[in-house]
Amino acid sequence: MPPAYSIDLAYVHDSGFTRFARRAAPELIRILRKRGIRSGVVVDVGCGSGPIAAPLVEAGYDVIGIDSSPAMIRLASARAPRARFRVGSLTAAHIPRCDAAIALNEVINYVPRQRLLPLRAFFARVYHALRPGGVLLLDFMASPDGRTYPAKSRAGRDWAIVARASFDRATNVLTREITTFRKVGRDYRRMKETHRVTPYPAAEVRDLLTRAGFDVTMGRSYGRLRLLPGDVAAIAQKPV
Repeated sequence: MPPAYSIDLAYVHDSGFTRFARRAAPELIRILRKRGIRSGVVVDVGCGSGPIAAPLVEAGYDVIGIDSSPAMIRLASARAPRARFRVGSLTAAHIPRCDAAIALNEVINYVPRQRLLPLRAFFARVYHALRPGGVLLLDFMASPDGRTYPAKSRAGRDWAIVARASFDRATNVLTREITTFRKVGRDYRRMKETHRVTPYPAAEVRDLLTRAGFDVTMGRSYGRLRLLPGDVAAIAQKPV
């Protein structure tokens, strides 16, 4: 089985599914500046192909991107050559000293519920890496309601994707079955991936962040940008 976001899905995601991240970038920058973070190091955890990293660099931040997909890291390096990128997982990656950290697009939901300890440890690592007054910005799926769908498709110039999502209430796992078709030469290459994510109640995430030492504010948007149904945005600030 290929790794999550292998070369073809990374390409398809970068080509057709970065709109939310690109729209979120200016709102995230406004939040950082409002909190007094106008420069410095920002760690982008789960950076994907760099749609957040590139605007952060243009806004004057020194960006370090981390993602578990080597294919995503290659795309991000091309999109934002002035940023620094490396392959690493949320549950194990070292978080360098920084002024802010970002975990966009429900990346914490990829941590299974039975591995809650690594999620708690991630929040602790971010807290200790942040300078006083530093901020962690993240969003996560709190509820699967409205997030399942039958098979649906979308296509671009040289790719197509078919995906469906189902939720198992007994295990509290939302499963996305994804098939990609990417043009290679004169033919299309077919690849399949299965992604499993775990919804986390907002109260539980708030508790984990608070236990790590953060002051936490939660809402349903990044500034003027509303999140997907069931998602929550958190601003977690390290006290000065």
